[in-house]
Amino acid sequence: MRVLQISNTILWQWVLPVLLVLTALCCGIRLHGVPVRGLHRVLRETYGSILLRGCGRKQREIFASSLAATMGTGNLVGTALAVMTGGAGALFWMWISALLGMILVYAENVLAMQYRRQDASGNRIGGALAYLRYGAGKRIPAVFFAGCCIVAALGMGNAAQSSTISQTLTQFGVPVSFCGLLTAVILLLILNGGTARIGRVTVWLMPMLFFFYLLGCAVILIRHAADIPLIFLRIIREAFGFRAASCGFCASVLMQSMSIGLRRGIFSNEAGLGSSALLHMEADTEEPDTQGKWAAAEVFADTVICCTATGLVLLTASPQIPAPAANAASVLLAAFSDGLGSLAGGFLAVCMVLLAFATMIGWYPCGAACVRYLFGNKAEPVYLAGYGLICFAGALGSPDWIWQFCDLCNGLMALPNLWGMCKLSHILYWKPEKN
Repeated sequence: MRVLQISNTILWQWVLPVLLVLTALCCGIRLHGVPVRGLHRVLRETYGSILLRGCGRKQREIFASSLAATMGTGNLVGTALAVMTGGAGALFWMWISALLGMILVYAENVLAMQYRRQDASGNRIGGALAYLRYGAGKRIPAVFFAGCCIVAALGMGNAAQSSTISQTLTQFGVPVSFCGLLTAVILLLILNGGTARIGRVTVWLMPMLFFFYLLGCAVILIRHAADIPLIFLRIIREAFGFRAASCGFCASVLMQSMSIGLRRGIFSNEAGLGSSALLHMEADTEEPDTQGKWAAAEVFADTVICCTATGLVLLTASPQIPAPAANAASVLLAAFSDGLGSLAGGFLAVCMVLLAFATMIGWYPCGAACVRYLFGNKAEPVYLAGYGLICFAGALGSPDWIWQFCDLCNGLMALPNLWGMCKLSHILYWKPEKN
């Protein structure tokens, strides 16, 4: 247990933040700043096409499924932890992490689409599996990535989310075993229908959930509209180490705010892990640039929109955010109760349950693609059954070492992915915009 804790501390607090930022800068230079440069065009071609019905149903389903895997309970609890430990300035560095994340997922998907293949059974091999195996020409990193991804999908993408659902519902008197059984049955009914049913569910669930959560945040922020300009000033001031006008500059405040904000932002949007490209590999289009833009739009929705809304609710709450030792869930409840009153508990419970369930649905195709790559089609029914069993077991609770092990696998899958992106960064291209 101690070894896992130390490994996770080294990996998540020191190694990955540095590697993710360096990889994003490397790819960003190759891409001439795309997609951050010309962000308005990316949003117009993605969100605009959804609103105007200009994109096909398949693309909307992929977008919803990928957003489901990305947007989880970490958007709520992770943002609360960032503000509690890094101050208001951490929110600014989460925005910076979103810009870096947009570059990473854009590069991931461009590379993945360029090296996408079909195996002898007609299955598509895409994502990091494709550019590690066929681009970098290395089988071992691809196998290592696949193994870590399978464990991450079963652990953080499934068991941890099932645990969140049961812990949330037990507060309303629902037995833990019933929560686990019901969640597993509904999950298997959806997953058994394959990517087509997953797409139909997520394309209905994610817009409803996204706008339901933002509506709740909007109600609170409207009540505190007069405070919002001062909150933004506070975010900028603390982001660069200025706690208050009388205190002056503090380097430790700057470093803490930057470190925590970048880490929490990276954890929120999962950019650089390689999961995004695994979900986009089923797209019908052959244009890599298109999937890169859709992936960047997902990071924008996850971190810039959702996490910002959560952060502003926390920062406008009265009383102010308690000490870092406080529980993040209780801080969220206190902040939303300040604006929604007695409705806050039910509102957060619905959001937590649906976000966790959406994450379970979204992560399954990632693990399934890696299972097919390593063991073939015949192994997928076994994986599906195991996914259901892990869902039930997660609801009943598991030892801490399992969560630590899943955290480790979740981080380890980023290492070969980032190596492959850096190795192949020289072939990344950007598409000049037409005037």
